[in-house]
Amino acid sequence: LVSVHVGLWFHARSLADAAAQEGARGARVLGATDADGEARANQMLDDLGATVITDRTVTVVRTATTVTVVVTGHAPAVIPGLVLDVRSSATSPIEEFRST
Repeated sequence: LVSVHVGLWFHARSLADAAAQEGARGARVLGATDADGEARANQMLDDLGATVITDRTVTVVRTATTVTVVVTGHAPAVIPGLVLDVRSSATSPIEEFRST
């Protein structure tokens, strides 16, 4: 059972990585908002497996030049009482238009 439990954690972590990257891509676009990035990350998690990461949160933090998306939650528990946390973040520069 331990190997299945750890395997589900690796799968959940991979999905969190993908969702954080997708959220960062959505939030970095010129004119995009933090809500755009959060929505894209949540949509990816819903599409790829809404039950793979439980108690999930998606947080978007923006500075003047970068955007960071953090996905946190818990992997599914096969062994009762053994809850493995999942956390992934992706940072990307914010797109900007510069005239020449």
